[in-house]
Amino acid sequence: MTSTLEADREWVADAPPASVLTLASQTTRFRDHLAALQFGESSAPARALDLAERADALRQAAESVAAELGTVRIYRSPALGDTFSRLRLLAAQAQLADEHLTWVSVYLGELAPEERAARPYPPGRVLDALLDAGRHLRQADMLTALGAPDAVGAATGLAVALRSRRTGVSRPQPMSPAQYAALHAAASGYITVEAHGTGEWASARHDRCSITMATVRSLESRGWVRREARRPVPGSRSVRLHLTDTGCFALASRLGRAPADARPRATAVQPVRARTR
Repeated sequence: MTSTLEADREWVADAPPASVLTLASQTTRFRDHLAALQFGESSAPARALDLAERADALRQAAESVAAELGTVRIYRSPALGDTFSRLRLLAAQAQLADEHLTWVSVYLGELAPEERAARPYPPGRVLDALLDAGRHLRQADMLTALGAPDAVGAATGLAVALRSRRTGVSRPQPMSPAQYAALHAAASGYITVEAHGTGEWASARHDRCSITMATVRSLESRGWVRREARRPVPGSRSVRLHLTDTGCFALASRLGRAPADARPRATAVQPVRARTR
């Protein structure tokens, strides 16, 4: 049985990186809802305000993790300093996104739903308000575009720093290199699954990560990932892969020490050179 001291050490090693991975997933969800905002909908002002509140929640989450780390006794190496900087930057960007989305709500709220839905928009008050709202929406989108992969980077630096301080405490979860790569990509918000007819296809945003449905199902069978609709639209068949809480801890235990391929590599046979006399 694990003693209280050992359990506390394991928590110190894995919980803060797992919390940052949760922040990455929250950022991806936020951006999926941000992309679904349509100015012509009657509820657009309220939805923009809700997104502003969600951006503020991201700020609070980043600040909370940074504050939690401040209570951990560990050498503040330059690498760990970079992690703190990433978290502060994520918090600052989320705060600015909150402000921009609040302005989106204000500008949309100045127009009646029928004014926002009538296209094409003639020059004047309606067009000017929508252009201002669009400008603020683009700013919010730009500020959070790299939030999830940046959070994964912060989690990696944090995991390495904590592990170097407490060598051998955190137990890495067994997983294959393909599973690790898929978890890492999913944490960054890069993996989607599309359904067409009776078939399903998984794809990654970056070519350097090759993902198959077999890998997706292996992660699902272990309770490490779950599917969520990319757009808050009923009946959507396009889903994104998100890490579960268990998946966040599994990946956190491996960050900075990716599993090696256990399969033996073929050794190239060198041709025998004839000796010259």
